[in-house]
Amino acid sequence: MNDADIILEQKFRELSSAPIDHGVLSSILNNIGYKRPNDKIEYMIKQGTLNTLKRGVYIYVSPYAGNIVSKEIIANNIYGPSYISFDYALYYYGLIPESVYELTSATVLRSKNFKTDFGVFSYRHTDKHLYPVGVVIISKDTNGFMIASKEKALCDKILSVKNLKITGKKAMLDFLEYDLRIDLDELKDFNINIIQKCIDITKSQKLKYLLSALKGV
Repeated sequence: MNDADIILEQKFRELSSAPIDHGVLSSILNNIGYKRPNDKIEYMIKQGTLNTLKRGVYIYVSPYAGNIVSKEIIANNIYGPSYISFDYALYYYGLIPESVYELTSATVLRSKNFKTDFGVFSYRHTDKHLYPVGVVIISKDTNGFMIASKEKALCDKILSVKNLKITGKKAMLDFLEYDLRIDLDELKDFNINIIQKCIDITKSQKLKYLLSALKGV
């Protein structure tokens, strides 16, 4: 391991395993003495120390110190603007029991999927006015990631289910308990103001039934 590689290792540790784009990586390599940064990037990819998330976006996997790659941070950086939501966020908060292997996010861009060595990342389009409601930032190491609050994640999930026929409060409670398998006791501390904001924007009758159901939980 030469001096340049030691400096490069330190630079990547400072990034705390966050994705890095080609321009930034080329600049770092130039600054520490690599005359042909593209050659170094190709070499690192072949060696397995640099993983391509999508064209021009990479993540470093240290061969010297095990770094834990944050799928949540990857999700925010691979396509955006975006925030984690839907099934993955519901699982993250412990609202649904089944493990979720596809990391699902909402975006104002068109829907898109990415298959990587770290899993499948899917992005679903959402209204630009609805996008910022109920989104929080969770710190992780020296970085952070954007994720829907549990209330917003549930709203996003309900709005995303095609042909979901909910005709009242009872039907909504049944959907939450038997289809999503949510423990209704977990809904007692929900911030209904976030759901009301989603209703104000979408005018969704389904969300109105959700709000009615939560008030009775």
